[in-house]
Amino acid sequence: MGILINAFKVKYILITFLCVAFNTNQAIAQVKSSRIHFVETRHNFGKVEQGTVLIYGYKFKNTGEDTLVIKNIRASCGCTGVTIGEKKKFITEEEGEIKVSFDTNGRSGIQNKTISVQTNDPENPDVLLSFTCEILSK
Repeated sequence: MGILINAFKVKYILITFLCVAFNTNQAIAQVKSSRIHFVETRHNFGKVEQGTVLIYGYKFKNTGEDTLVIKNIRASCGCTGVTIGEKKKFITEEEGEIKVSFDTNGRSGIQNKTISVQTNDPENPDVLLSFTCEILSK
């Protein structure tokens, strides 16, 4: 009889644990979060004349259910300028653009540059944007 009671207790504890675990997973799945989606993360300017200032806009959209926050944007070198404007928060389905400028003065040959974008997107908190060009000497 004692073994039967212990088996019942084990089954009860196991069923209780599984119910709690299932409900916890359901609650986690329902948490709203932001999602950043870029139309393009890489851009090729092709061949350009030395002395040209190149400008490009990386368009993105918040495809999540919570507000997307752009925490930080950083270029790989001082020759690359990056702006997003004053707006750093984007509601669901709202679009934005990160503008990049690159001064080719004093540079030649193939150039590869990157821009790091940090957000509150839990699945993709650090996005790396990149561009390339080949600078032709004058």
